[in-house]
Amino acid sequence: MSHGGIEMRRVKRGVQLLLMSVVVLWAAGTVWGASKGKISGRVVDQQTGEPLPGCNILVLGTTLGAATDEDGYYFIINVPPGEYSLKATMIGYATVVQERVRVNIDQTTTVNFSMRQEAVPGETVVVEAKRPVVQLDVSSSQSIVTSEVIKERPLDNFEEILATEVGVDLTASTEGSGLIVRGGGLNETDIVVDGLSTRNLRNQQPLTTLSLTAIKEIELLTGGFSAEYGEIRSGLVNVVTEEGSLNRYSFEMDARISPPARKHFGPSPYGLDGPFWKVYAGPDAFTGVTREMVESGKYPFEFVGWNKVAEQFLADADPDNDMTPQELLELWKWQHRPIKYGDKPDYVFDGTVSGPIPKTPIAFLLSQRYENLQLVYPFSRKNSIASNTMLKFTTYLSPGTKLSFNNVYILQRGVSGSIYDDTIGMITGTREGTEYAQDVFYWRYIWHDANFNPIETQLYRGGIALNHVLNPKSYFDLRLEYTKFKTRQEPIALRDTTKIKKIGNKWYDEAPFGYVGSQLGMGITEKYDILGDFLMSGGGRGQDHSKYWGIKFTGDFVYQIDVHNQIKTGLGVEYTELNERREVNHSQTTQPFEEAPWYWWYYDAYPVKASAYAQDKLEYSGMIANFGLRVDYFNPGKRPYNLDPNFIFKELPYTLQNFRAYNNSFRGFETSESSYKLYWSPRLGISHPVTSSSKIFFNYGHFYQPPVMDQLYTVQPSAQQVILPNLKAEWPKTVAYEIGIENAFREFLIRFMGYYKDVTNELSQQNIVSFDRENNVATYANNSYSDIRGLELKVERRVGRWWYGWVGVEYMVRSRGYTGLRYIYENRQLAKQQRERTTQERNWPVPSVKANLTFRTPADFGPRFLGIRPLGDWRLNILQEWSDGGKELLNPEAILSEQHYVDVIDYWNTDMLLEKRIQMRDMRIGLYMQIRNLFNYKGFPNPLYWNKYVDSLHFPWETGSQKGNDKLGEYRKDYIDLGWNTWQHFVNPRDIWFGVRIEF
Repeated sequence: MSHGGIEMRRVKRGVQLLLMSVVVLWAAGTVWGASKGKISGRVVDQQTGEPLPGCNILVLGTTLGAATDEDGYYFIINVPPGEYSLKATMIGYATVVQERVRVNIDQTTTVNFSMRQEAVPGETVVVEAKRPVVQLDVSSSQSIVTSEVIKERPLDNFEEILATEVGVDLTASTEGSGLIVRGGGLNETDIVVDGLSTRNLRNQQPLTTLSLTAIKEIELLTGGFSAEYGEIRSGLVNVVTEEGSLNRYSFEMDARISPPARKHFGPSPYGLDGPFWKVYAGPDAFTGVTREMVESGKYPFEFVGWNKVAEQFLADADPDNDMTPQELLELWKWQHRPIKYGDKPDYVFDGTVSGPIPKTPIAFLLSQRYENLQLVYPFSRKNSIASNTMLKFTTYLSPGTKLSFNNVYILQRGVSGSIYDDTIGMITGTREGTEYAQDVFYWRYIWHDANFNPIETQLYRGGIALNHVLNPKSYFDLRLEYTKFKTRQEPIALRDTTKIKKIGNKWYDEAPFGYVGSQLGMGITEKYDILGDFLMSGGGRGQDHSKYWGIKFTGDFVYQIDVHNQIKTGLGVEYTELNERREVNHSQTTQPFEEAPWYWWYYDAYPVKASAYAQDKLEYSGMIANFGLRVDYFNPGKRPYNLDPNFIFKELPYTLQNFRAYNNSFRGFETSESSYKLYWSPRLGISHPVTSSSKIFFNYGHFYQPPVMDQLYTVQPSAQQVILPNLKAEWPKTVAYEIGIENAFREFLIRFMGYYKDVTNELSQQNIVSFDRENNVATYANNSYSDIRGLELKVERRVGRWWYGWVGVEYMVRSRGYTGLRYIYENRQLAKQQRERTTQERNWPVPSVKANLTFRTPADFGPRFLGIRPLGDWRLNILQEWSDGGKELLNPEAILSEQHYVDVIDYWNTDMLLEKRIQMRDMRIGLYMQIRNLFNYKGFPNPLYWNKYVDSLHFPWETGSQKGNDKLGEYRKDYIDLGWNTWQHFVNPRDIWFGVRIEF
């Protein structure tokens, strides 16, 4: 039997054993939990202060409640986040109702009652609950984002809203796009919606297209995760969505539009007034553009002229290019036809409807978010699409048993981030996607629409969740989750070779549009125009037909021993089938997908993961202690290769056409028995009150995360190298420490935190190179590290009649490098040269400031007119960001003593939202205008890509007239040479949106 068959049988047996273990543990009563909160407090007699035992506390609108013990204490567990009214009743005492009691995820809300003896039968006293400014029972960096906060931020989507928080930023690159937390990686943060992870298992990055109108509350954790959370090392986002009601229907909609506009500064490079048409088809196109003309500012660059070009072509040995100057001009115009873009609006729709299903005890919630955003340049697509559809059903099987069925379907369409490679990164119409497009776009590509292949990803995730209350002290949650994911990246439609344009005596097809492949009988795909400037065919080599599916079971059990002690435990098991099918065709071949690629990512894998945890939360007079331990198990389901640093692969060059035959049993390397991984993660968090309005907290933990799947499974042979996976690699590890203090000063909350993250066992590529460099083998080794230190300060005013807001300051220093050699050379001279190069990046602090202020007029402000108050309920929200540009290394390949670092200009941005809210009976309407980059700031994000620009700057180590103190990104000095392609230097100009919100 093949190794693959043996491994598959082992995996199936492992799954069966793990599932049996789950069933046994469930039967024993040890099962699993979700994101809930708790209410606790004490009831006393108002006159005597004595405790009142036997007082009934009810959460109105729910079946939740409790009775006080002999000391007057009570607690209510399993409370979903939200705002409630609590009712306290006792014979002989006036009923007391406390309104606007806020319950947050994983927090204890303290609600005390002081009851007086009943003077009038049936008397009820209604008061508004006092909200604590400092949440004493939180021992980590936690931010709660409510649905109201989401509406007030001048931002477009879920990830941008989270990125306004201190310690969180957005990025986009070839590795993907999304959130990074406290200097971590894109795959170190997870987003969990109603207990379901949105993570893409291929790259372990969460998908962030979420419906904002369906969100009830967001909990953002940037440190101090308790033991129930695994496979994250930097951040966790817990999202709780709304649930349908059995009593009423609800509807909420947010629709916005941005008028047509280009997403870059400067003229269109495709237009008649652009740089290329000015030079090649302008009034001096035949005679040429001289240096004097360029220096005078009349033209952007030089050109010999079509007369000279025609002479040169007549003199060469190629008869096919013999054309008159006029014919050459007409051909150039035909193959560089103006392209319209930025002529359509961006628009976003986000809506949620919920309510009862008639004649059933089932409530539903249906939400839809749809984003249609234009791309900064016209690629194979001119726009990106992001869609999230969620359908949730909820029913109560009994007063203490709730069953819910969640379905989420996420669709994303964009453009590949490379023309010569396959990349996970996707070009979209967001601000980060626009900057990413600026990174990878090159002026020679602009007219050939097949360069960047379109990408489409689809994710379906469905889950059944059961919440059952065993008694007032305990409950459990069970969840069964199914995931299916697939990616489709391939070239656009083939070029139509019908001759449609006659120039002179020759006919031409629709070039440069359409994909050129082997189906057209063309051997070399890379072809340029008549001048050799612009690509007419080629690119679009990367293709992706990957998919995976998985099933996951989790459960939690919560037991409140007494008012001071809560135990939570759980376990989970996950099985996944991965089918990776990515490839890149060679530039000299045009084989269709999966025939003869240049290199590929091609594997089938069946990993099994399991986890278990236990944690204890102690609460005494405001002091909180969380103790926990987590264990993670991983079986890769495949046999690892034996790698010897002294072994050189002797069977290169490799026959590319045979790659599938050797995919799972690659010749030349022996394999060993498959082995599992087991990791133990201790967690600790303490919060101690200093005064009634201040606390100090500390947390510590070990956090592990599996490597990305490519590093574990894929084999990449090529003509000169083979890259092998490393199933023996250890999981990257982060040991994190955090200490902080919170203090309430009048109406302000001041939070100061310091953290340290010791990151080890990061994987990086390691090459083993033969003496003559003809052959080398590469693999992934636990060969790199990083140290991240930071300070964070946030000052917040949460409520105010006329204004409220916050200011956050972050100061972070990160160092990283290698703990071993990146190359293992047989050649001792090369090995010596490698040791002379630095293996560590220098430490540069990166301070940043974020501020968000909301100015409002009260809803009852001003006179009435036609039933509304024109001056009331206005909101003006300003979001200001600044960050230090840091430093860039100009010559990373130089030896350490000759390396030069240079300052980068700072980043500034201001966003604004102006909204008028109108209340019309049960309907609430909001009309708003949103302005991104309010002051039209022109940043220069990637100046190192432009050699002429960098060469024109004056740096401190230079001499004579070249000596100076310029920063990367400066451009307002006379001697600085920006070049002629400013349309590519500066992106994301001012962007204005108009929108409407409707709720009822």
